[in-house]
Amino acid sequence: MMQIRDLVLADAQNLLAFELENRLWFEQFITPREDRFFTLHAVQDHIRAYLLSKMQNRFHGCVVVDEAGQILARANLREINLKRSTAEIGYRVAERHAGKGIASAATRHLMKLAYDDWKLQQLRGFVSVNNAASARVLEKNGFVKIGLHADLARLRHGTQDCFEYQHFAPD
Repeated sequence: MMQIRDLVLADAQNLLAFELENRLWFEQFITPREDRFFTLHAVQDHIRAYLLSKMQNRFHGCVVVDEAGQILARANLREINLKRSTAEIGYRVAERHAGKGIASAATRHLMKLAYDDWKLQQLRGFVSVNNAASARVLEKNGFVKIGLHADLARLRHGTQDCFEYQHFAPD
Protein backbone atom coordinates (compact mmCIF):
# COMPACT_ATOMS: atom_id res chain seq x y z
CA MET A 1 0.00 0.00 0.00
CA MET A 2 1.45 3.35 -0.99
CA GLN A 3 0.67 6.76 0.44
CA ILE A 4 1.20 10.20 -1.07
CA ARG A 5 1.84 12.89 1.49
CA ASP A 6 3.61 16.21 1.95
CA LEU A 7 7.39 16.24 2.21
CA VAL A 8 8.62 16.86 5.78
CA LEU A 9 12.05 17.37 7.31
CA ALA A 10 11.90 13.91 8.91
CA ASP A 11 12.07 12.48 5.35
CA ALA A 12 15.70 13.60 4.94
CA GLN A 13 17.44 10.27 5.54
CA ASN A 14 15.00 8.33 3.34
CA LEU A 15 15.15 11.02 0.67
CA LEU A 16 18.95 10.86 0.61
CA ALA A 17 18.80 7.07 0.17
CA PHE A 18 16.21 7.46 -2.61
CA GLU A 19 18.31 10.05 -4.45
CA LEU A 20 21.55 8.07 -4.12
CA GLU A 21 20.01 4.78 -5.23
CA ASN A 22 18.41 6.36 -8.30
CA ARG A 23 20.97 9.01 -9.20
CA LEU A 24 22.12 7.49 -12.50
CA TRP A 25 18.54 6.61 -13.48
CA PHE A 26 17.29 10.16 -12.90
CA GLU A 27 20.23 11.73 -14.70
CA GLN A 28 19.10 10.09 -17.94
CA PHE A 29 16.01 12.32 -17.95
CA ILE A 30 16.52 15.39 -15.76
CA THR A 31 19.19 17.85 -14.76
CA PRO A 32 21.68 16.14 -12.45
CA ARG A 33 22.07 17.28 -8.89
CA GLU A 34 25.49 18.58 -7.89
CA ASP A 35 27.73 16.16 -5.99
CA ARG A 36 27.47 18.29 -2.86
CA PHE A 37 23.72 17.55 -2.68
CA PHE A 38 24.34 13.94 -1.62
CA THR A 39 24.86 14.42 2.11
CA LEU A 40 22.31 14.33 4.91
CA HIS A 41 22.97 17.97 5.78
CA ALA A 42 22.47 19.10 2.18
CA VAL A 43 19.23 17.13 1.83
CA GLN A 44 17.95 18.65 5.08
CA ASP A 45 18.77 22.12 3.70
CA HIS A 46 17.01 21.16 0.45
CA ILE A 47 13.86 20.18 2.35
CA ARG A 48 13.99 23.32 4.51
CA ALA A 49 14.22 25.47 1.38
CA TYR A 50 11.21 23.71 -0.12
CA LEU A 51 9.21 24.07 3.09
CA LEU A 52 10.00 27.80 3.10
CA SER A 53 8.93 28.01 -0.57
CA LYS A 54 5.65 26.33 0.37
CA MET A 55 5.04 28.93 3.07
CA GLN A 56 5.70 31.57 0.40
CA ASN A 57 3.09 29.94 -1.90
CA ARG A 58 5.66 28.97 -4.55
CA PHE A 59 6.10 25.21 -4.11
CA HIS A 60 4.33 22.11 -2.78
CA GLY A 61 6.45 18.99 -2.37
CA CYS A 62 5.18 15.46 -1.83
CA VAL A 63 6.63 12.01 -1.42
CA VAL A 64 5.15 8.66 -2.35
CA VAL A 65 6.01 6.14 0.36
CA ASP A 66 5.37 2.45 0.96
CA GLU A 67 4.02 0.97 4.22
CA ALA A 68 7.56 0.95 5.69
CA GLY A 69 8.07 4.64 4.91
CA GLN A 70 10.50 4.01 2.04
CA ILE A 71 10.29 6.72 -0.61
CA LEU A 72 9.16 5.34 -3.96
CA ALA A 73 8.78 8.69 -5.73
CA ARG A 74 8.69 12.43 -5.37
CA ALA A 75 6.02 14.67 -6.81
CA ASN A 76 6.02 18.46 -6.78
CA LEU A 77 4.03 21.51 -7.73
CA ARG A 78 6.68 24.10 -8.50
CA GLU A 79 6.78 27.58 -9.95
CA ILE A 80 3.37 28.17 -8.35
CA ASN A 81 2.10 31.56 -9.48
CA LEU A 82 -1.10 32.53 -7.69
CA LYS A 83 -1.54 35.71 -9.77
CA ARG A 84 -1.50 33.74 -13.02
CA SER A 85 -3.12 30.70 -11.34
CA THR A 86 -0.49 28.33 -12.75
CA ALA A 87 2.10 25.81 -11.65
CA GLU A 88 4.42 23.19 -13.11
CA ILE A 89 4.24 19.58 -12.07
CA GLY A 90 7.22 17.32 -11.73
CA TYR A 91 7.86 13.83 -10.44
CA ARG A 92 10.63 11.28 -10.21
CA VAL A 93 10.00 7.61 -9.59
CA ALA A 94 12.57 5.11 -8.33
CA GLU A 95 13.87 2.93 -11.15
CA ARG A 96 12.70 -0.31 -9.54
CA HIS A 97 9.19 1.10 -9.14
CA ALA A 98 8.85 2.55 -12.65
CA GLY A 99 5.96 1.26 -14.73
CA LYS A 100 3.78 0.42 -11.71
CA GLY A 101 1.36 3.35 -11.91
CA ILE A 102 3.11 5.44 -9.27
CA ALA A 103 3.75 8.40 -11.58
CA SER A 104 0.11 8.38 -12.69
CA ALA A 105 -1.12 8.31 -9.08
CA ALA A 106 1.30 11.11 -8.17
CA THR A 107 0.12 13.18 -11.13
CA ARG A 108 -3.52 12.75 -10.10
CA HIS A 109 -2.58 13.78 -6.56
CA LEU A 110 -0.80 16.90 -7.81
CA MET A 111 -3.77 17.80 -10.00
CA LYS A 112 -6.12 17.51 -7.01
CA LEU A 113 -3.80 19.65 -4.87
CA ALA A 114 -3.46 22.24 -7.62
CA TYR A 115 -7.14 22.56 -8.45
CA ASP A 116 -8.83 21.85 -5.11
CA ASP A 117 -6.38 23.18 -2.52
CA TRP A 118 -4.40 25.82 -4.39
CA LYS A 119 -7.36 26.83 -6.63
CA LEU A 120 -5.11 27.02 -9.69
CA GLN A 121 -6.47 27.05 -13.24
CA GLN A 122 -3.61 25.62 -15.31
CA LEU A 123 -0.79 23.12 -14.92
CA ARG A 124 2.22 22.61 -17.15
CA GLY A 125 4.66 19.76 -17.41
CA PHE A 126 7.88 19.30 -19.31
CA VAL A 127 9.14 15.92 -20.51
CA SER A 128 12.42 15.20 -22.27
CA VAL A 129 11.90 13.77 -25.74
CA ASN A 130 13.58 10.52 -24.71
CA ASN A 131 11.14 9.93 -21.83
CA ALA A 132 8.12 8.35 -23.52
CA ALA A 133 6.89 6.85 -20.23
CA SER A 134 6.51 10.28 -18.62
CA ALA A 135 4.80 11.62 -21.73
CA ARG A 136 2.28 8.75 -21.49
CA VAL A 137 1.64 9.55 -17.83
CA LEU A 138 0.76 13.15 -18.64
CA GLU A 139 -1.37 12.20 -21.64
CA LYS A 140 -3.28 9.56 -19.64
CA ASN A 141 -4.09 12.29 -17.12
CA GLY A 142 -5.48 14.64 -19.76
CA PHE A 143 -2.46 16.83 -20.43
CA VAL A 144 -2.09 18.04 -24.01
CA LYS A 145 1.26 18.49 -25.76
CA ILE A 146 1.57 22.13 -26.83
CA GLY A 147 5.16 22.57 -27.91
CA LEU A 148 8.78 21.60 -28.10
CA HIS A 149 11.58 23.45 -26.30
CA ALA A 150 15.07 22.96 -27.69
CA ASP A 151 17.85 22.13 -25.25
CA LEU A 152 15.66 22.65 -22.17
CA ALA A 153 16.98 19.75 -20.08
CA ARG A 154 20.61 20.08 -19.05
CA LEU A 155 21.89 16.53 -18.72
CA ARG A 156 25.35 15.38 -17.71
CA HIS A 157 26.45 14.82 -21.31
CA GLY A 158 24.65 17.61 -23.13
CA THR A 159 21.19 19.01 -23.48
CA GLN A 160 17.87 17.43 -24.36
CA ASP A 161 14.82 18.85 -26.07
CA CYS A 162 11.61 18.74 -24.04
CA PHE A 163 7.94 18.62 -24.87
CA GLU A 164 5.66 21.01 -22.99
CA TYR A 165 2.26 19.80 -21.83
CA GLN A 166 -0.63 21.69 -20.31
CA HIS A 167 -3.82 20.90 -18.45
CA PHE A 168 -6.66 23.19 -17.41
CA ALA A 169 -8.81 22.95 -14.29
CA PRO A 170 -12.14 21.24 -14.85
CA ASP A 171 -15.15 23.55 -15.01
